[in-house]
Amino acid sequence: MYFSIGIVLIYGFSVFIVPITEDTHWDRTVVAAVVAPIAIVNGLMSPVVGALTDRFGPRRVLTASSVSMAIGLAGIGFASQNLTVFIVAVAVASLMGAAQTGVPYTYVVVGWFSARRGLALGVMLSFVGLGIATVPPFLAFLISEWGWRFAFVAAGLLSMAVTLPVALFVIRDPPVRESSECAATEGNTVGQAVATASFWLMLGAFFLNYFAAAAGSISLPVVLADRGADPATAALAMSLVGLTFIVMRLGFGALLDRLPPVPLTSLAFLSPVVGHFILLMSDGLIPVYVSAVFFGLATGAEGDAIGYLLSKRFGMRSFGKLFGINYMALTFGAGLGPASLHILAAEGTRYVETFTIFACIALVAPILLILDGRTRSLTARAHRVFTET
Repeated sequence: MYFSIGIVLIYGFSVFIVPITEDTHWDRTVVAAVVAPIAIVNGLMSPVVGALTDRFGPRRVLTASSVSMAIGLAGIGFASQNLTVFIVAVAVASLMGAAQTGVPYTYVVVGWFSARRGLALGVMLSFVGLGIATVPPFLAFLISEWGWRFAFVAAGLLSMAVTLPVALFVIRDPPVRESSECAATEGNTVGQAVATASFWLMLGAFFLNYFAAAAGSISLPVVLADRGADPATAALAMSLVGLTFIVMRLGFGALLDRLPPVPLTSLAFLSPVVGHFILLMSDGLIPVYVSAVFFGLATGAEGDAIGYLLSKRFGMRSFGKLFGINYMALTFGAGLGPASLHILAAEGTRYVETFTIFACIALVAPILLILDGRTRSLTARAHRVFTET
């Protein structure tokens, strides 16, 4: 998870924006918006990856994608001679690394753990936070020393050096795949899950939370640069997001095993609201770093909650496909959020209006989760009354 595609091409991409535009003189808004096709490709592929994981198991999927992701990332560095080719190369790299996401890795953990599932997810997914904290500054160093093209090639080779051995020698398919009779009877099919209001309310909440949180966190280096920070200092904002992410993943995962998960997640989903309000109410550097903490809290909570809530609500029968669909919403939010923020901000001239809009959007996510909890409670009560009658 430390070397997942989102670390380099979504969170890490924030440190590429300014160097690329300075080197090539391409339009900054267009370069920043390239995050959107990354998210769209990853999002559309997530249900496919989930179906492949259900069918072939995570080990085979992760082995193949380790090599393909490395080729895709290196291709960006070698092929990007003009803006059009650059956009295509990034989209292709996103496609080739689409399986190096939380979909198969979460399948492994959810399949192996039951009683301490929340904590297990938190430990595994905390390495996303470690990646957010350390990969962007490392990429910024590579860019400053050898240029942004070399940084993409190095990222591809380093990712394969870690993910391929893990897939070959560490990952083992969970026993849920080996007991087809049990898997066939426990949980909902995709059709049954989609027919519930709970599925759509959770899907909307996951999308809007990540839309707002990723828009804030991924845009922080650009916001800091616009406020006068140098590139190295601006990149440190992502380190703060990542460190908060780690703490939240571990703590939130453990709390999911002990407290009501829906109210707990709803509370965590208020974090991006606070983060955007801090940004719109200030114009200095320190408040930007404070907002990074709140964006890290939101993104850290979602990674644990999405797998936990889905497995508890719909079981393991079609977990890979259902997680893939919800992960698609998450990745759409991760890409469309930052791109939308940069477009609305108009190269830093309309930050106040933009942060206000995103704070309002973020507020909808916890409301949807609360509605989901009330809907499920009313449904369960009606079912009990019907049964007793």
